[in-house]
Amino acid sequence: MSSSSEIYSVAIIGGGPVGLCASILLSVRGKSHVLFERRPCTSIHPKACGINQRTTEIFRKLGIDETVYAVSGPPEVTGRTAWYTSLGPEGKEIASRYAWGAGPYAEEFSRYSPRKYVVLPQIRLEPILKQRAQELNPEALKYRAEVTDVRGSEADNYAVLQVRFDGKESEEDVRARFVICADGGRSFTDKLGVRWLGEKDIYNMVTAHFRSPLSKSHSDPRNFITWFSHPDLGGSMQTGFLYQIGPWPAGPEVEEEWVLVCMSGATHSERLDKEAAVKRIRDTLRLPDLPIEMLSLSPWNVNAIYAKRYRATKRVFLAGDAAYRIPPWGALGMNTGVQDVANLIWKLDLALQDEAKYGALLDSYDTERKPIGERVGRTSLHNLRSHSLVMDAALGMSADKTPAENWAALNAYFDGEGAASRHDGQLTENGELATEFYYPSTIPGHHVPHAWLRKAGEPEAHTIAVVDLIPLRQMLLLARRRGVGWEQLESALVHVEIAGEAGDVDWVDVDGKWARQCGVGEEGAVLVRPDGIVLVAWRGGWNDDFKDVAKWGRVLERVMYLAP
Repeated sequence: MSSSSEIYSVAIIGGGPVGLCASILLSVRGKSHVLFERRPCTSIHPKACGINQRTTEIFRKLGIDETVYAVSGPPEVTGRTAWYTSLGPEGKEIASRYAWGAGPYAEEFSRYSPRKYVVLPQIRLEPILKQRAQELNPEALKYRAEVTDVRGSEADNYAVLQVRFDGKESEEDVRARFVICADGGRSFTDKLGVRWLGEKDIYNMVTAHFRSPLSKSHSDPRNFITWFSHPDLGGSMQTGFLYQIGPWPAGPEVEEEWVLVCMSGATHSERLDKEAAVKRIRDTLRLPDLPIEMLSLSPWNVNAIYAKRYRATKRVFLAGDAAYRIPPWGALGMNTGVQDVANLIWKLDLALQDEAKYGALLDSYDTERKPIGERVGRTSLHNLRSHSLVMDAALGMSADKTPAENWAALNAYFDGEGAASRHDGQLTENGELATEFYYPSTIPGHHVPHAWLRKAGEPEAHTIAVVDLIPLRQMLLLARRRGVGWEQLESALVHVEIAGEAGDVDWVDVDGKWARQCGVGEEGAVLVRPDGIVLVAWRGGWNDDFKDVAKWGRVLERVMYLAP
């Protein structure tokens, strides 16, 4: 076993989207690091597809947002979800709706972020992230490098990783001040002795990735996701759902790629092979002659579990699927992981400068991110049951009924019978979900609301979003007007900007939206962290507590977890 004398600031285990984003966030801050990925290249399975607005805001910071937009799915084919019996001659549409900021929701989504919700499968996102990571630090990414162990006592000022390069039998020791475990939850969470909580092995599923000229057979190719609820197959989960994944931009020479996800069988041993998967796709769609080129087949289990702690040891942090396994309904898994490292990296940056001072700040990663991982797991599981089981219940179908009983229920739906009892129940269920709506707020702990600002004295066309003002290393204190006293609080940790509707300001509130959403009066200000979160401890107006700058220092100590 060999060992290097170099001590990296951070070692990242895993080269998926979460690990690659961590690498880029460290590089833009000038921090030495290394990333180990056991695979020889980026992912070969489509995996995550939906990229939400908070994540595209982070992509802006990474310098890849425009590249992602250029190859993501256009709204006209990625903005709707629908339920069908099948796509065959006898197939019928059960219901359909716009989603993900498309159609009538476009204006609403634009009110809450300067960035767009986009659809781009992981197989095409990861190369973009990899290229950007290598541009910033060509030596950081190590593929065909499998980390087999991480060790280090509480007293050590670094962790030691055992790494096997290029499949060699021998291992090398690599040292790092801190370790981010983003290995997809394959092993290290268990190896580090961190217990999993939540629901496990809920369904056995399979994902089939294939090429097919399927848009020619789809009655509404605007639908990104098409659920199938066929009476013969017992409803939605058994029948499965279909979605298109480009490549985009589309063209006459571009071969369409699709994904079908369905239950693979009643037990772990009942896995579909490629031949059986092709038959399953044709049977589900009721298109027996559909040309299919199977690209990959990936079995997996639906889990809604999360790690008991995200700071596994003094020097090892869990992120992404190493910290939770989230059902993919709602596209929350990868997005939550990217937002994990956005939360963690700025804290590591400070701790690497002065660990004695900022060590307690690192504990806040667990405090802040663990409840989110647990919550999105429950939300995703609810989405699964709502998209499939609630729809089945509304139709009167289930896997426990015979095909004849399911057909009778479905025919009643299409004949208009039972609508009052079934549809009212579904609407009542949906009406109780607060997760359907976003309420912009500057209450501490919320993401800073979106508003457009214009640099004072510049043309009206030159606008910038509030989130784009947030520095990498400093808090942003956004005051509404000058002369109150906020400017004297400018420091190494706080950058002050003045944003108001008129007068002596740094930034002009273009349409008054910031004034309506900021939640403070004209003499007030909002303090925002580098990851876009309004600080937990404080927001408010200038008063006697802040006229004493020493007291302001104590406020910062509280919000940085440096004092109780």
